[in-house]
Amino acid sequence: MTSEPEPTHPANPTPAEIAAPGTGNGRWFPGYTVAGVGALAMLASAPGQTMIVALLNAPLREMLGLTEGNAYKLNIAYTVATVAAAIPLVLVGRLTDAYGPRKTLAWVAGLFAASCLVLAGSFNLLTVFIGFFLVRFLGAGALGLVAQHAIAMWFHRRLGSINGFKQVVIFGLWIPAPVASAWLIANLGWRSAYVLFAVLVAVSVIPPTLRFLRDRPEDLGLRMDNDPAPATTSTHDPEAGTFVERFGEERPDPTGAGPFPADRGTPATSATEPAFTMREALRTRAYWLIASAFLISPLIGTALLFDLQPIVASLGVDLVARPELAAWPASAWLAAMTVMALPAGLLTDRLRPSRLLPVGMGAIALSPAVFAVTVLLPDSAGLAGAIVAMIVFAVGQSIVAACGSAAVARYYGRAHHGAIRSSLTRIGLIGTGLGPAVAAGPVWLAATLGSTQSTGYFWVMLIFIAVAVPPTLALTRIREPEAPVETNA
Repeated sequence: MTSEPEPTHPANPTPAEIAAPGTGNGRWFPGYTVAGVGALAMLASAPGQTMIVALLNAPLREMLGLTEGNAYKLNIAYTVATVAAAIPLVLVGRLTDAYGPRKTLAWVAGLFAASCLVLAGSFNLLTVFIGFFLVRFLGAGALGLVAQHAIAMWFHRRLGSINGFKQVVIFGLWIPAPVASAWLIANLGWRSAYVLFAVLVAVSVIPPTLRFLRDRPEDLGLRMDNDPAPATTSTHDPEAGTFVERFGEERPDPTGAGPFPADRGTPATSATEPAFTMREALRTRAYWLIASAFLISPLIGTALLFDLQPIVASLGVDLVARPELAAWPASAWLAAMTVMALPAGLLTDRLRPSRLLPVGMGAIALSPAVFAVTVLLPDSAGLAGAIVAMIVFAVGQSIVAACGSAAVARYYGRAHHGAIRSSLTRIGLIGTGLGPAVAAGPVWLAATLGSTQSTGYFWVMLIFIAVAVPPTLALTRIREPEAPVETNA
C-alpha cells in the first residue's frame, strides 16, 4: 500500500518576522499580495491556452505540409496531447501539498517557459505533439492549478470575491491577447513569438513568486481571511509587540485549534475546517457533481473556440472578405468573462452551490442552443447569433469556475487541497482535449453524407445540449459532504 506524500509545515515564524512591516500586523494583509501573484501567474498561462495555441493552426499546417484532406492530424495531435497532459496534474497537486505553492509555482513557471521554447523549435508532427503536451500540461494545467492553490491557502469566507477580482484582471488583460499574439506571429513568425513568450513567462512570474508569495497565513502568525486570532495566554514582550516563545514550549496554533501536534509534518487546521484526503473526497457525491461541471464546461467551450472560424463560416458569415469577423465572438466571450467575474465571485460568497452551479451549467447548455437556432435563421443573423451564444457561455463559465473552485476549498479543506484540486483540474483539461474531437465527428459525418457544414455543426450543438442538461439538474442536489470520521488504530 502506497502512501501519499505528507504535506510539510514550514518552520514557525520568529517574533521579529511577525512584527515586521507588511506581514499582516499592519493594514495590508499579505493574502492580497498572494492573490496578485496568483493572478499574474494565471495571466502568464496564456501561451498554453487554446485561444493562443489555436493561432498556430495555419502556420503549423504550412510547416508540416498538411492539406485539407489530412489537416485532421493536427487536431488529433492537439486532442491527444491535451488529454495526456491532464494525467500528471495530480502529481503537481501532491508536490504542492508537500513543498508549498511558493517553490512549486516558481518551478512550474520555469518549466512552462522552457516548454514554449520546445514548441518554438518543433520541426515535425511528433515534436509538435511534444510541444502541445508540454504547454498544455504546464501552462493550461499546472500553472493555473498552483496559482489557485496558493490563493485558497489564504482565503475561505472571501474566496469567491477574491477569485472574482482576480478573474476581472485576468480576462480584462486577456481581451487584446489574441489580437496582439496574432500580430506577433504575423510579424515576427510563430517561432520567435513563442521564444518571446518564454522570456515573458519567466521574467513576470518567477521573481514575484520568490519575493512575495508565502505558503500559508500561519507562517506569519496570521489566520485565513485576516481574521483576528482567538484569545490565548502567552508571554508578551512590550518592546517587540508580540508574544515570546520560550525554548521547549509549544506555540499556540494561530488557527485556534490548540497547540501544534507533535508531528509537525501535518499542517494544523482549525477545529471547524474539514481535512479530507484525496481518497475520502472521491467517496463523496459532491466531488463527482463538481467534476461533471468541470468536465462539461471546458469540453463545450474549447470546442466552440477551437472551431470558431468554421462555425462562424457555417452560419453564413463571409470570412473570405472579412476574416477578422471570426475573432468578434471570441472577443465578446473574453469581455463577458471580464464583466461577469466579479459578480460571479460575489454571488459565490452569498449563495449555496446548489443554487448557483445549476444556473451556471444552465447557461452553458443554453449557449449551444443559441448556436443551433442561429443555424436555422437567415445568414444575416449569423455573426450576431455567434456573439450572443459566446456571451451566454461566458456567463455560465464564470459562475461554474467561481462557485466550483470555492466549493472545493470549502468542502474539503486545505490539508490536501492541492491533490484534490489537481484531480479536478485534470478532469477539466481532459474536457478541453475531448471538445474538438467531439465536434469533429458530426461535421465529418455530414461531409461524408454530402450534407452541409452547417448541418454538421447543428448536430454538434444538439450533442452539447444533451451532455450539459443532466449535470445541470443533478447539481441542484449538491450538498456539503459530512466530515470524515477519524478512527484510532
